[in-house]
Amino acid sequence: MAIEERFPGVFFDGESYYTENRWDTESVYGERIITVKGRKYRQWDPRRSKLCAALHKGLSSFPIKKDDVVLYLGAASGTTVSHITEITEKEVYAVEFAERPFRNLIKVAEPRKNLMPILGNARQPSEYKHIVPEVDVVYQDIAQRDQVEIFLKNMAFFNAKKGILMLKSRSMNVSEKPKIVFQRVADQLSEYTKIVQSVKLKPYEKDHMAFIVKA
Repeated sequence: MAIEERFPGVFFDGESYYTENRWDTESVYGERIITVKGRKYRQWDPRRSKLCAALHKGLSSFPIKKDDVVLYLGAASGTTVSHITEITEKEVYAVEFAERPFRNLIKVAEPRKNLMPILGNARQPSEYKHIVPEVDVVYQDIAQRDQVEIFLKNMAFFNAKKGILMLKSRSMNVSEKPKIVFQRVADQLSEYTKIVQSVKLKPYEKDHMAFIVKA
């Protein structure tokens, strides 16, 4: 089986994306684990991870590098987070508000020495400023009406130079056409950041768009 490094820490076999299983863990969410030339890789499912969906939809600017510190907002049970901890060798600070998925996130963090789970409210970055230093990347996947404001607030608060916003249009306005919401968000982001790329996630996720930005 041939596998190539498409982006730093992100591998592709012609059909599926993978991250290297460098923490030598078991499957996190039922994903397949393969061995190629003595190295283990975890298959990345685009129907379980919006970041992988963006890769399948043509994401050409992958902002997370091996030496980036990442702040992840809306970490849930840790599906996408688990792959990010294998892409970067630096710390990943994962903020989750709900206690039930946070308990699962703690289990995901146990073997991953660079994953720091934080039970907190992403609207209040001052609550976790004593834990999180300045970061390189803010990644956000939160279904709230004010998700853009939360994203920009955290980018500014932690002096992030890059960001990934997984936008859910229906969470902002269920009665408005997604393309109108997407355009309004693009205009709002452009006031404070430079949009490097935007990718619609259909058919993996309905009415979702990934925005890649630079400060």
